[in-house]
Amino acid sequence: MLVAWGMSSCATQVYLNRWEPSQVDLARGSALRVLAEAHGPLRYELKRAFQQQIAADGFYCVARHTGDADVRLHHVEVDMEHPPVDDGHHGDRHEREEHERVREVELTADVICNYQRIYRRECSALVSYDIHGHPDWEAACESIAAKVMRDLTPHIVRYSVGVDAVEGNPAVEQAAQACAAGNWEQGRSLAHAALQQNPDEPEACYMLGIIERNARNYTASDSWFRKANSLRPASKYSGAIRDNAHLQAAEQRARYQLER
Repeated sequence: MLVAWGMSSCATQVYLNRWEPSQVDLARGSALRVLAEAHGPLRYELKRAFQQQIAADGFYCVARHTGDADVRLHHVEVDMEHPPVDDGHHGDRHEREEHERVREVELTADVICNYQRIYRRECSALVSYDIHGHPDWEAACESIAAKVMRDLTPHIVRYSVGVDAVEGNPAVEQAAQACAAGNWEQGRSLAHAALQQNPDEPEACYMLGIIERNARNYTASDSWFRKANSLRPASKYSGAIRDNAHLQAAEQRARYQLER
């Protein structure tokens, strides 16, 4: 965290939402076919987990035979050299934890569209074993499916930014706390009150930039961030302007994917 000169090291975290577009430009409602290059129960659980995730999300459809694109899982590697064995002795807590240790499943997930690779991600999930040495494929495969399908559908991500307290101007911190609680209009009034007390307070300008960003008023948000940076140049303020550009581009792409 960067702390500007004259500010407290204590920052209030303000939470916002941003759009994350799909990493593929498949149209909404496209049919995805799941191909799992694995053997035995792992293959079945992978297909089931992905098909369930696709159906639950509702952005795409599940293809049973052929589809618009394939979710292809290959290079499936499973570390099962020494699964735990129930020898009738469980020992103390440490021994039990070691006895029920986890292994890692390494997967590579490809989505193929019109025979052209457009997405690839190496995924891993922890596979836990019971005391009889039976792996929990279901939970691991569901974890893999959730990670991949989150990449493949536009969605909203919650994130936070830190607003620093300003000595002698408590309205800045009060504005941040109001916004953190979801009272954005109250936060706006308090941020303006902070500027009335000190028109050259950059953190109050930064707070107003965050408020405008939350309202998707990016032009106004940029103006406040630029004013903050002109009053006290800092990477925190200049970086916020760059972040706005990235946020707008991501939001535009996500909305295009949602509406096409």
